[in-house]
Amino acid sequence: MATTAGVIVVLSCRGNIIYDRHWLATYFVIWYGVPYMTYDIFAMYLSHYYRYHVKGHEDYKQHSLRTVNSFVRREFLLVLHHIALLTILLPITLVWRERDAGALR
Repeated sequence: MATTAGVIVVLSCRGNIIYDRHWLATYFVIWYGVPYMTYDIFAMYLSHYYRYHVKGHEDYKQHSLRTVNSFVRREFLLVLHHIALLTILLPITLVWRERDAGALR
């Protein structure tokens, strides 16, 4: 999906590709980027949980704060990456795009 959206946006730009705007770029971040990152964190947790649940680990009989904590500790960089994208980078991207679009008007 990202490649297809990127190709559509690039082919739609008529002038300078850096400064041209396309509605799909903004909506892609909001309607695909945010839900995907959220889903991916949840899917990674479920994968972590069931990996240990199947192995018979005592703490993994049911979901708990302990299993979430274990997941975050074991997969800290992946979780940090997703949280940073959701809370810092995606909002900055949207604000930056809007600011630059306003300057072009």
